[in-house]
Amino acid sequence: MAERFKIPAERVQVVHNGIRLEGFQGPDSPRDPSAAPVLGYFARMCPEKGLDRLVEAFLVARRTVPGLKLKVGGGCGPGDEAFVHGIRERLQAAGALSDTEFCPNVDREGKLRFFQSLDFFSVPARCSEAFGLYLVEALASGVPVVQPRHCAYPEIVARGGGGLICDDTVDALAAGIVDLATHPETRARLSVEGRRAARECFSVEAMSKGILNVVEGLPKPD
Repeated sequence: MAERFKIPAERVQVVHNGIRLEGFQGPDSPRDPSAAPVLGYFARMCPEKGLDRLVEAFLVARRTVPGLKLKVGGGCGPGDEAFVHGIRERLQAAGALSDTEFCPNVDREGKLRFFQSLDFFSVPARCSEAFGLYLVEALASGVPVVQPRHCAYPEIVARGGGGLICDDTVDALAAGIVDLATHPETRARLSVEGRRAARECFSVEAMSKGILNVVEGLPKPD
């Protein structure tokens, strides 16, 4: 934005978005360590959010992690249905549709349950994503994220931890997915980091304090 509006960088202060954390939590019971890991996606089901890229990375990762499951949630309107049909056909052709679950247009309670059912999460958006609240929702649920080095993703993960950043390619994303799928101890560590980051950096309270600090630091009128 500094570049777009030609504002000197030293005059820009960033206050990260925050969400209401009530209801976001880890699973009600410990995950079965013998169960197949579940990769999640929660955003609009469209090319701009990179669902097709994630599906390709999922299919690559399954070569190393047999039984890996994919759970897709988020908005799916009439304009998205043809795209999602094509995604289903791709999964069917690869023999992975039975290991994929689609959860379109869920309400808030459904979204909370959705995140509790995941082991890790990714939305490799193509668009110029300025933030991505879905990442904070995953972190608040104790779900580690794996994201491409693109848009605001590195900044969010660097701010408080809770995930992995990889090169912006399908193969690199697949490698990150495999890393989390095969290292439960890494997932456990990132889960703790993510929940702390959500509380300390990306909550409504943290956002409010950030705005207040900016306002209080402004020059006082004469």
